[in-house]
Amino acid sequence: MNQDPLFSSAGELANFVLTSNLIDYDLAKNFEFQRGQTAFPCSVQPMVYHPTANRTIVVFIPSPDCTQYPLPEGGDLVPCPEFKFLCTKECPSVSINRAALTLFSSLHDLLSGLKAQLTEREGQLIITGYSLGGSVASLFTLCLLDSMDKKRKCRPICITFGSTLIGNFGLQHSQWNSFFLHVVSNKDPVPGLFLPSSHSQTTVYKPFGTYLFCSELGCACFDNPDLILKLLTVISSEVAGELQVVDYGEILRNLENRVICKGPLLVGERFADPFSAGIIMKLETIGFDQTKLLQHNIDIRRMEAEARSLTKKTKASDVKKLNDIKKYMALLEWYKKKSKDAKKGYYDCFKNGEFRRDIAVGEFMGHLTTYWEEMVAEVQWKPQTEGASFRTGWLFSGTTYRRMVEPLDIAAFYRDGGTDYINNGRSQHYKLLQQWYEEDAKTQSRDQLDSREEKVSALLTDDSCFWAYVEEAILSCESLKNANSSPEQRESSWDNLVMFGEYVMEQIENYAVSAEIFLEESSFMKWWGVYEEYIDTSRNFFSSRLVDFMKRRSYKQYGRRAI
Repeated sequence: MNQDPLFSSAGELANFVLTSNLIDYDLAKNFEFQRGQTAFPCSVQPMVYHPTANRTIVVFIPSPDCTQYPLPEGGDLVPCPEFKFLCTKECPSVSINRAALTLFSSLHDLLSGLKAQLTEREGQLIITGYSLGGSVASLFTLCLLDSMDKKRKCRPICITFGSTLIGNFGLQHSQWNSFFLHVVSNKDPVPGLFLPSSHSQTTVYKPFGTYLFCSELGCACFDNPDLILKLLTVISSEVAGELQVVDYGEILRNLENRVICKGPLLVGERFADPFSAGIIMKLETIGFDQTKLLQHNIDIRRMEAEARSLTKKTKASDVKKLNDIKKYMALLEWYKKKSKDAKKGYYDCFKNGEFRRDIAVGEFMGHLTTYWEEMVAEVQWKPQTEGASFRTGWLFSGTTYRRMVEPLDIAAFYRDGGTDYINNGRSQHYKLLQQWYEEDAKTQSRDQLDSREEKVSALLTDDSCFWAYVEEAILSCESLKNANSSPEQRESSWDNLVMFGEYVMEQIENYAVSAEIFLEESSFMKWWGVYEEYIDTSRNFFSSRLVDFMKRRSYKQYGRRAI
C-alpha cells in the first residue's frame, strides 16, 4: 500500500530555496565578489542587488582571509545586550560569539542605514552570506526582523553557506527560527568549528533554524537542534585539519530540481514506521548509514522516542488549550442567552455591569483574548505559505471568537468614556483576524442568504465593529442636540448619521446582524428612539430605507421573509 511523502516545515523551506532559483543567484554573487577581493584584514562587506522589481538580495561578502581563517579570535561566547530582544522568561540572556559580534558591531553605521532602507522596501527579501559572511548575515537578519512592522506581508529569509554556529540556547529558541536556512556540506568543517571532538563533552553553542545538509548522494534537512549538533560534530571531526573552500554552488546545482522529503518506501521494509523511516532515510542520504551512526554513538531510537514524546506533549497541551477555549466560549454563549432573556442583549448587559455574571464575563474574555493574540502572533512570524496554511485551519474559530468577544471590548471602551474605537481602541489581532477572513471569504449566493434568514435569530453579527458604529451614531445625535455645537459639527454629525443608516440597512438586507439589536433595551433601539425624535421634529421630510423600515416596525419580522 503506497503512502504519500511526508513533508516537514523544514522540508518546505528547503524545497522553496532549491526550486526558486535563489541558490544559483545567491551563490553566484557570493563567489563572484569573493574572487574579486584581494587580501585584506578579515572583514565582511554587504552588497545589495535587485534581480527583479519585487526581489531584493543582500549578500555579505567575506574577505579571503575570513574564508580561510574564520573567526580567528576563537569560539568564546559573550553576553550581548544588543540582542536582548531575543530574551524570554525561560532564557533571560543571549550570548554571541565574540569575533562575530565584534565584526557585526564594526559595521554598525553601515548596517543601520541598510536596515532603514530595507524595512521600507516591499517584496521578497533574501539575506545571504558564505562562511563568516553567513554569521554576519544571521545577526543582521535577526535585527531586521525585530525592527520590522508585524503587519508587513513579506519578511526576510536568511540563507547561509558553511557558516559557523554563533550563539547559545537563547538564540536557539528565537521566535524567528523558521526564517533561517543554513546550508552545510559534509566536507566542510567550518560549521562545527567550535564544537568539541567528543560527544561526551558538552558545548554552550546551539544551532538555530533549519539545516540543509548536502553530500554527493543528495541532501536532507533537519530542524531538530540536538540531531543537528551531533551531525555537525561528526562532520567537523571527520574533516578536521582539511580547512578549504567548499564549492557549495556545484553541490546545490546538482540538487536543483530535487524535492526534499521523507518516506518509508525509500528505505526498505525494516523501517515500515513513517517516523523512523523519515529520520533514517534522510541520514542515509547525507552519508550517515547505520555503521556510522553506531560509530559516533548516535542513538536514533532514543531520538525517535524523545521526538514522539515531545509531539505527544505538544498535542496534549494544544488539546487542553483548545478545550479551555471551547469552555470559555460556551460560557459566553450561556451569558448571551441570559442577556437576551433580559431584553437587552449581551452587549448592553456587559456595558451596564448590573449583575455579578456581567463582571465574571471579563475573566472569560481575558483567557480567550490571550489565546487568540498568541495564535495570531504565531501566524505573523511564520513564513508566508506555512502561515497561510496554518491560519486556514482555525480561521472559522477565530472569526467566531472575534464576533463574540470584540463587541464586549467595544462596550468596555465606550463605558470608560472612549471615542472612535476603530482608530483609537481596536486591537491589532482583531484587525488581522478580520483581514484574513475577508481574504478567504467568497461572495454569498441567494441560497446562502436564505439560509442566513432562517437562522438569523441565532447568528452573531458579522461585523464585529457594529456596536462601535452604533456608539458613534449615539454621539452624533448628542452633537446635533447640543446647543453649543457649531454648524460644521452639526453638518458632520448629520452626514455620519446618514452613512450609518445606509450601513445598517445593508447589514439588515444581508441578514448580517443578529436579531438582538432590535431588543427593547438595546443601545441600537435607544439610538433609534433619539434619532426618530430628531428627524420628526427637525427634518420632517427626511426619509431613507432604514427610516421606513423602522417606522413600519418591519424589524419585528426580521428573519421571517417580511423585509
